[in-house]
Amino acid sequence: MKHCKEEAAPIARVLDDMGKTIGWVYQWNTSELTILWIKKGGPAKSIEPPLCLQTLALAKAVTRDAITDLLETLLDQPKKNPR
Repeated sequence: MKHCKEEAAPIARVLDDMGKTIGWVYQWNTSELTILWIKKGGPAKSIEPPLCLQTLALAKAVTRDAITDLLETLLDQPKKNPR
């Protein structure tokens, strides 16, 4: 039985290189992950708080797409502390 996306909750912020929030990562009841982009501009540089590897694995088990690829890439980025 395929589950429908019914509700989602924000679980992390997507940050630019200045540490400003440019999007929110949402986790759906199906374990899928999506991003609500709230600001255009610089590229995404990090996620705060970092996603749990299990969360990303569950999302990839449901669907592998550009969002899960981006989030996986951002997890591998060294954290930069803006001043």
